[in-house]
Amino acid sequence: MLSKNSEPERVTPQETPCPDCGERRVLVGGSMDMYLVRRNGGRPLSDLLALLCIGCGRVYFYADRLDRVRAAMNSMTS
Repeated sequence: MLSKNSEPERVTPQETPCPDCGERRVLVGGSMDMYLVRRNGGRPLSDLLALLCIGCGRVYFYADRLDRVRAAMNSMTS
């Protein structure tokens, strides 16, 4: 669990080759209004980051604020 003085856990996806076609994947962002929302709470938990394969076009999404997603999932199972 994070203390109030620590930085939030941020995810930075690695720009690794696409597992499907082997081509380069690049981090894309910008004005994508996409975020994870807790189903019953309706509050945003995290923005989404995306890696786009420049070979086949497949997009891989990652939660930017993984700490918030984990906390929400833990509170639902407690």
